[in-house]
Amino acid sequence: MISPKVGLYAVYEPPEEGWQDYPAQLEALAGELRAEGLEARLAPEAVCDPASGERVGDWLAGQELDLLYALMASWSFDHYSLRIQQQTSLPLAIRSVPGIRSGSIVSGQQLQSVLYDLGVEHRLFYGAPGEAQAARQLAVYARGCALRKSLLGAKIAVIGRRTEGMTPTAVDEIEIMRLFGARLLNYGLDEFQALAEGVDIEEARAEWERIRRTAKAITARPEHGVASARNLIALRRMQQELGLQAVSIGSYPQCQGTMCLPIALLNEEGLPAGCEGDVNSTLAIYLLNQLSGSPVHFGEMLALDFAENSIVTSHCGCGSPKLADAGGFSLQPVRLANDGVCVRYSARPGPVTFVNLVGRKGNYRMCAFEGEAKPTGMVFEGTPLKLVTRTPLEKIWGLTTEGGFGHHWMTAYGHFAAELSVFCRLAGVKGCFPDL
Repeated sequence: MISPKVGLYAVYEPPEEGWQDYPAQLEALAGELRAEGLEARLAPEAVCDPASGERVGDWLAGQELDLLYALMASWSFDHYSLRIQQQTSLPLAIRSVPGIRSGSIVSGQQLQSVLYDLGVEHRLFYGAPGEAQAARQLAVYARGCALRKSLLGAKIAVIGRRTEGMTPTAVDEIEIMRLFGARLLNYGLDEFQALAEGVDIEEARAEWERIRRTAKAITARPEHGVASARNLIALRRMQQELGLQAVSIGSYPQCQGTMCLPIALLNEEGLPAGCEGDVNSTLAIYLLNQLSGSPVHFGEMLALDFAENSIVTSHCGCGSPKLADAGGFSLQPVRLANDGVCVRYSARPGPVTFVNLVGRKGNYRMCAFEGEAKPTGMVFEGTPLKLVTRTPLEKIWGLTTEGGFGHHWMTAYGHFAAELSVFCRLAGVKGCFPDL
């Protein structure tokens, strides 16, 4: 789970009133951050003149932060924080606090106005130190900023090609680098197969034996299990050797039933992995994995119930076994082809966020809405998950239709639409968030 690093400092003007309270206020703000799962790094001194501003800026620039957080302890000159932002090139959160004679609100508004004109990413917050609502709002913003930064320099392996006839999954890797900062490493399926063939067969048999012991039932053939285990081991080696943050596998139809289990277990182990060569969905899996700290469900809308506000989403069987309900999971041949190995289960209940990411140069867009996963049986031979939406499904269906959203939908356990809206604004992605 992503844990933003926030650089916290106070700024004041000595002749003003109220600034003397800043040490206690800073500690209270740091406590807010830590309570929300963020890492607070407090500057060694407050900013009250150009010299202290330079020292604090230099210190913050060396902290590998995701976000600056400036406490307006009183009214102050805006150029101190402008200089610090230039030294760090980070988004700036501003906190104004109550106090009619301190000028804290004035200072916050003055600073945000010039940041807006400069095109610098920022947000102004208000509330007494220790106020829960302000802390939650700041935490959402910090996670969105950290999420954006986490993709800078990320390496995503793309193995094989996208599925023929799934044109919306086509991507422009230069646009992905421009918007998200991630680099795609492209490998032909033949290159990967050569790597997999280099995996010792006995090592693969031992890995399959370990995997099969965790399943409630198995109908897949042993030789198919060993072949899948071989692919899994090869992918792990790629991850280690290349330092990958995610992997997208062109698995249909050439690899149907041979990559489902490896994709499922890579997600289980913390490496976001997508199938059918859909790089955009793999990016969505990465984002949701960072926010939730747990595997992400890959699926498609298969059934809609407007009266119940429910969606059944599923895929053939590449879902992490950790997402199974109390009934556990089985290892079976993939549907239709009746070959290979896939993971089957009904997904566990809990709060969820449902996400689609599509587009290319000039029209990248994300839709994210929240709801509750409810118990469902094996209504589709794969990994069915039943989502009951917070917003009426009729409204969501209209928005997704108008927005031209695609057919691959990722599900994370937890509610993250607010953080994703921050990410989209930072990355320049059009956002559709029906619940917000």
